[in-house]
Amino acid sequence: MYNYNFYISESPNKNGQHSIKLRYYENRHARVQIDTGIEIHPRFWNKEKSFLKKSKEVASEFVQLSQMDSLAEQIITTYKNQNRPLSKKLFKTQFEDGEPSINQTPVQDFFTEFDNYLEEKKGKVVKDVIKDYNSLKKHLEGFQEFSGIIINFNVFDYQFYQEWTDYLAYKAPLKTGGVGMKNNTIGKLVKNLKAFLNDRMRRNRIKPIDLSAFKVVQEEVDHIYLTDEEIQAIAIVDCEEDKELELVKDFFIIGCLTGLRFSDIKRIRPEYLDDNGFLNIRQKKTSGRIVVPLRKQVRDILEKYDGYSPDVDSFTFNRRIKELGDSAEIRQKVEIEHKRGTIKESQLLEKYKLISSHTCRRSFCTNAYLNGIDVQLIMKISGHKTEKAFRRYLKISNYEAAQKLKEAWGLD
Repeated sequence: MYNYNFYISESPNKNGQHSIKLRYYENRHARVQIDTGIEIHPRFWNKEKSFLKKSKEVASEFVQLSQMDSLAEQIITTYKNQNRPLSKKLFKTQFEDGEPSINQTPVQDFFTEFDNYLEEKKGKVVKDVIKDYNSLKKHLEGFQEFSGIIINFNVFDYQFYQEWTDYLAYKAPLKTGGVGMKNNTIGKLVKNLKAFLNDRMRRNRIKPIDLSAFKVVQEEVDHIYLTDEEIQAIAIVDCEEDKELELVKDFFIIGCLTGLRFSDIKRIRPEYLDDNGFLNIRQKKTSGRIVVPLRKQVRDILEKYDGYSPDVDSFTFNRRIKELGDSAEIRQKVEIEHKRGTIKESQLLEKYKLISSHTCRRSFCTNAYLNGIDVQLIMKISGHKTEKAFRRYLKISNYEAAQKLKEAWGLD
């Protein structure tokens, strides 16, 4: 069986603190309990995850418990890989001696460790995630060459964060030929770097690093949505002479009329469809199960592909969907504003140039809301777990907001 979990004691000590304990299961009938020596208030304990919550008030305890979690995992993994028995007594000895693993390989240089991390992730995450991490590696190597600062596990402090993010905002070369990234792109790179470093710390591969200064900057972006009329304008574009464009169009219609993520549309297959016109599918990102009523337009498209979704990749979709928007004459001028470092930049673009795979889900949520469908019902279909997360998807113009108020107030 070889499994373990953390839990907190039911009874508090005289200071009102509860002990965090580890329980290791050799099998169903043999287990051992180990006191970690960490004591906390129960409000910091996440019962669902059986782990400490991330909070500044228990930051050191979180790092400490994360290292113990990594240690326990490495001990078990080592014995499993070597096909050796791991009794409860042996596990306790290994854990209390603080041995991360037997014959543990030494820490490699930063980029070798990073490559190993990516190999571990392959097959467990979607290709776009691997693509994002490869982008992170490229921009760390670019900064190393630009600054002369050698990237290793001792370099990550506040000064590094400042210099690296400044480089990304004003100096990093882009595929388009320009330089400097938007703040949201920088935020994603920082987030992925922290995820990698935290993973290495949890596995006891590196010493603890204080990453509290590594802020993940995010700002609201003026993403667009398409109205029902604009969606149908794209639906009637003639693609008879271009089969790839027809695949893109059909995929787009499914997305706009179901609210599914791109990765979930890709997974539609006959066994997920029932005789009552429902799609019953487990979301890839959250593992939550959702049931979506399919409109006739979607059912007709899926029937065309024998119950499967149209076979198109995200790169092709995002490149060619703009052609469909252009053909449908979706040319309303839209002002887009974003920040690059401290510099605020804005562009006036025709709406079709901004259509992407994200537009489908955003359009579904916004149109359903404007049509008066209850937010909780929409969330059941879209799979959003909180109303706050859902409302980030709503893109309502000032005019539409005023119109909703007018209807609510009963004005003529």
